[in-house]
Amino acid sequence: MLPNYLKLAFRQLWRNRLFTALNVLGLSIGLAACWMIFQLVHYEFSFDADQPNRERIYKIVTRTTYDNKESGSPGVPVSMADALKDQMSGIEIVVEQYYQSISDVQVPQASGKPLVFAGSSPVLATTGDYFQLVPYKWLAGTPTGALTEPNQVVLTQAQAEKYFPSLKPEKVLGKSVMYWDTLPVMVIGVVANLGRSSSFAGEAFLSLSTVHDANRLQESGGSWGSLSSDDLVYILLNPNTDPVKLAANINTMAQKASGAVNKGSIRTTEYELLPLAEEHFSTFYEARSRAANKETLFALMGLAGFLLVLAIVNFVNLTTAQIPQRAREIGIRKTLGSSAAGLIGHFLGETLIVTLLACGLAYVWTTTFRSNLSELFPEGFDLYPNIGQTLLFMTGLLLVVSLLAGWYPSLLITRFQPTQVLRGQVSSMMGRNNFSLRKSLIVFQFVIAQAFVIGAIIMNQQLHFALESDLGFDREAVITFQVPYEIRKKEAYQDKHFALKEEIRRLPEVSGVSLGNPPFSRGFASSTMIYMASKGKVERNVFMKYGDTDLLKTYDIKLLAGRNLLPSDTIREYIFNETAIREFGFPSPQEAIGKFIGDKKPIPIVGVMADFHSSTFDRKIEPLALLTKKDPGSNFNVKLASSKPADWQKGIQKMEKLWKQTYPDTPFEYKFYDDMIAQYYTSEQRMAKIINLSTGIAILISCLGLFGLATLTAFQRTKEIGVRKVLGASISGIVAMLSKDFVALVLIALVIASPIAWYFMDQWLADFAYHIDISWWVFALAGVTAMVIALLTVGYQSVRAALMNPVESLRSE
Repeated sequence: MLPNYLKLAFRQLWRNRLFTALNVLGLSIGLAACWMIFQLVHYEFSFDADQPNRERIYKIVTRTTYDNKESGSPGVPVSMADALKDQMSGIEIVVEQYYQSISDVQVPQASGKPLVFAGSSPVLATTGDYFQLVPYKWLAGTPTGALTEPNQVVLTQAQAEKYFPSLKPEKVLGKSVMYWDTLPVMVIGVVANLGRSSSFAGEAFLSLSTVHDANRLQESGGSWGSLSSDDLVYILLNPNTDPVKLAANINTMAQKASGAVNKGSIRTTEYELLPLAEEHFSTFYEARSRAANKETLFALMGLAGFLLVLAIVNFVNLTTAQIPQRAREIGIRKTLGSSAAGLIGHFLGETLIVTLLACGLAYVWTTTFRSNLSELFPEGFDLYPNIGQTLLFMTGLLLVVSLLAGWYPSLLITRFQPTQVLRGQVSSMMGRNNFSLRKSLIVFQFVIAQAFVIGAIIMNQQLHFALESDLGFDREAVITFQVPYEIRKKEAYQDKHFALKEEIRRLPEVSGVSLGNPPFSRGFASSTMIYMASKGKVERNVFMKYGDTDLLKTYDIKLLAGRNLLPSDTIREYIFNETAIREFGFPSPQEAIGKFIGDKKPIPIVGVMADFHSSTFDRKIEPLALLTKKDPGSNFNVKLASSKPADWQKGIQKMEKLWKQTYPDTPFEYKFYDDMIAQYYTSEQRMAKIINLSTGIAILISCLGLFGLATLTAFQRTKEIGVRKVLGASISGIVAMLSKDFVALVLIALVIASPIAWYFMDQWLADFAYHIDISWWVFALAGVTAMVIALLTVGYQSVRAALMNPVESLRSE
């Protein structure tokens, strides 16, 4: 019996292969979207899922409030870990971590010339307690007594294979690795790679006592005085410890310990316990490790759901459009005794076959999409394919989709009366209500499609606005490159970047060069500055950028009043932006010149520069000060003389030659500054790509459903069209008659979609301090686009019906 059912099902699908192909295509797109988004969401939510005692592990983080603005840091003061061990109860393990970035790691060789690994290598300085918190499998060595002595290091298997490719793990023990050019550290252990997505992503673990010395305390500001995002503390609580009460106790302890340090500060600092389960999603405390946004993940899940619903609605429309053509077959089956259950089962079987074929095609779409658009997926995504969970999910999805897509059409065919079917009274049996339902489904599809179109237009407008707007400085034909800190601090290379700057300045292909922070970057600090005004003390948080005296000229930043900074070994002058002048209460830029900022060591304002954007458009322009000192940094900002890209390479090649003469062992790595600015909008660009792709998918699926409804309409009105042609109706008139109903459906969808899209896009734009205004023409363009696409889709069936010979359609009358 089953082989017979399968034979009939495949025969039916092949007979209507056009509709079968459309159904397979529509469902495959919806299934592919669900497939990819499930893998992405599952990957993000799998972070730390297999970590033992995950529910008892917390990360101590810092929340700072200043001027009613909150900022978060994953770091804590250096003294936090020792204070927790000495003064806090209810904690089982305290793990201190200190991130280091080491350039040019060296591995000594028997030949005497070390093997140098160029570039930056992250190293995690910690204690042996780390391996109690995160249970690695030890391939060589033992966790007992690990990292208790200075100059010890534990490597992961991947790192050990990188440094010692020909040695087994046990042979790596006792080998040396050279850090910071002069510090040999001994390998005391090799651990297996974690093999799962985890927030604990260290590859080289250095004993904390190697770096936990007076120099580190001095760099950190002295105990409780300041914090760095490189100083992390994790704790494992006892089973019965209340994290809320413990957090309160930690803050009480910290306030007592830091009272003298923070006395008089207008900032407030609070320490919180961040559960490990939430660390990967904590964008507020994001630092070195990438954090996922839960709202974005939920939005992607909703997006997948919408696309799948569109695919199912499309299947229902196309399938019900075929029912009149299968009416005689159904009538004969019922006459020969086929039961309603048998017909439903047969129809659901056909649906299951179509869904299986769609799954196969969905795999092709998924593979193609992931290989061609890999930038839309996070780093490490391909390392954890979670095949078992994906197969389970797709099996469940296959059954659910088959049931949802096939249930309504299968119920519809059971309502046919054999006598009416065999008399040719199919159109009346389909019923007005069923036709209205299909129209409603088409409207629903186009509501979603037009909402996507409107959203895509607005999102791309905002991105274009952010990337192409005048930022307040000239960013064209500017390249930047940097001397690594580890290289610059070597005695042999100290101050050589000044000489290199002068060599580059003399190149005819260069119109300007400066050292310092570029205008648009995240590489600057802030400080509370005080102005003793006639009406009293004014305190403001001012962001600071360091640069030499050529920075304003290189980027063509306008001076509104005063003069440029003069060369100086120490900070002796300020140039403020317009916003800072307003914040301090000066009536005009000219009035600020010569005024002093600071109460203990006043420093004069010598210039006022025009406001410029120093960060992305989601942040307002903040008060900003430009300062100079003997060494403003090793970041080169080079303005090329020519405005023609074809001429740039010659100058860059000359700069590279000068670089090699100055730093022969360091690669010359430069970036165009406008490309660097675009990188700050990576997440927005990624979301825009997803929305653009989803818009195309939604329109395609909607058009497939519209095609099915047009086919049904043309079939049901075949005799009417024949009569009209006999009575003299023109082809254009018949095409217009068949198309006007679909244009009305598209207009109804536009009316419904417009306020929905406006609301959600207005909420999205509200996250930007500077954004576009939503214009009326966006909705008009979306409506016109949808109507043109709909008319092209319907036009084929309409013209085909209008060209039909009326003799053929009226033969049976």
